Amino acid sequence: MPIFEYRCVRCGLTFERLVRAGGEEIECPDCAGGDVVRLLSAASTPKAGAATLSRDGGGGDCCGGGCGCSH
Repeated sequence: MPIFEYRCVRCGLTFERLVRAGGEEIECPDCAGGDVVRLLSAASTPKAGAATLSRDGGGGDCCGGGCGCSH
């Protein structure tokens, strides 16, 4: 289930909601208003060159893969 961000037209609250496929009605959790707008948000993706944890024991500290040293 994707998470979408919404803003209530009535009270201005911005909130997130897990949404199932099938067009369920979204209601503001603060004022119970049904007039909400789905906001566009950027997808979360790792940046190129960003450190990641690996399963081979590299913890990200010195000589664990995070500092780039070769000793």
